[in-house]
Amino acid sequence: MASDAEDDRTDMFAAIAVVVGIVLLAISLPAFPKAVKIASRTGTFTSEDGKITRAGVHVRNGLPRGLKVGERIRAFDIGTKDEVYTSEGQAGYPYALPFILGGVGTIALVLGAEHAWRNRKRP
Repeated sequence: MASDAEDDRTDMFAAIAVVVGIVLLAISLPAFPKAVKIASRTGTFTSEDGKITRAGVHVRNGLPRGLKVGERIRAFDIGTKDEVYTSEGQAGYPYALPFILGGVGTIALVLGAEHAWRNRKRP
């Protein structure tokens, strides 16, 4: 049987996990819309001579800052039918970060809450 000190320590870790989960979710949730928008950087590629047009092409590297939906940018065909690169793009916003923080936050919150629920003091 676990000692009271061990129980207190695991309860403390569960509480910390819940708080960390809430903090990570609070940080990541507001960034999700921007991350989804950036993660779905697709468009139509048209060659300069107009002979080749491909829809649903993904821009592999960064996009120029301030680019709006519907604006045109110069892109280079690399031989893959669904990917192009830009010469002026920047790596920019780390769009995977909200997904990673959100996932870790959710796991921490669920595991901490589950531990607290399982070990709650019953009358």
